[in-house]
Amino acid sequence: MPLVRIDMMEGRPPEKIEAMISAVSRAIADTLDAPIDTVRVVVNEMAPHQYGVGGKPWRVVLEERRRAER
Repeated sequence: MPLVRIDMMEGRPPEKIEAMISAVSRAIADTLDAPIDTVRVVVNEMAPHQYGVGGKPWRVVLEERRRAER
């Protein structure tokens, strides 16, 4: 039974997440030659303050990227 865990920022519409679950499930089933009904997908949404990159909170990373684009 393949199990896929996807961690992502909160805020996307439920229909987008459901479409992603379908697409990921098909990709796993096709790649592994597994019955699609055995594929499990778990989506964990997190608030931006629960995420960081390179030791920096996500808020700081975004601010730095915006400044660099100017």
